[in-house]
Amino acid sequence: MLRRNKVRLVFFFKNFLKGIVFFGIALAFYKVGFSYLDLSALKVEMTFDFPSAIVFVVFFLSEVILGVIPPELFMIWAITSKPLGVYPIYVIVFSVISYFAGFIAFLFGKYLHKTWLYDFMKKYIIGKYERKISAFGWLVIVVAAITPLPFAATSAVVGAVGFDRKKFLFYALARFIRYAMYGFFIWLAHPF
Repeated sequence: MLRRNKVRLVFFFKNFLKGIVFFGIALAFYKVGFSYLDLSALKVEMTFDFPSAIVFVVFFLSEVILGVIPPELFMIWAITSKPLGVYPIYVIVFSVISYFAGFIAFLFGKYLHKTWLYDFMKKYIIGKYERKISAFGWLVIVVAAITPLPFAATSAVVGAVGFDRKKFLFYALARFIRYAMYGFFIWLAHPF
């Protein structure tokens, strides 16, 4: 196996394992929180039934701005405050919003490529990595799409170095895999 292929695999598996550990901790906290603690009084005092449109707007803004709020929290909101039959629809909507938010960040990166700010960043920050990002951009996109790495920031950097738009849209489809996996595991952990 070539050295660069080993580096790719190590990078992918290292970040994938970090994502699995983070998700496992979050899932365990969720399971313990709903299984062993009496949260029914808290649910009566605090309403989690926000209008869906507001939640989608907050989610979109969070995904565009470096993923400030973890998407798992939105999935937990959907499974706890909406009928169980529509939960898969909410997961699909969240994944579509996340995909398009990543694309908007990518376009923002493309725009940055033409500004003085990119020249500054290229000189002091990105310059030494630009060739590697251009060569391994697909791997960076897939890893950021599947793991908790900030997808919007990664998309913006990949766009700024001039990665091809069609290739980005193709590799970013891995975002749907993440949402399908996380949505399924949250559904499994939810007490019915």
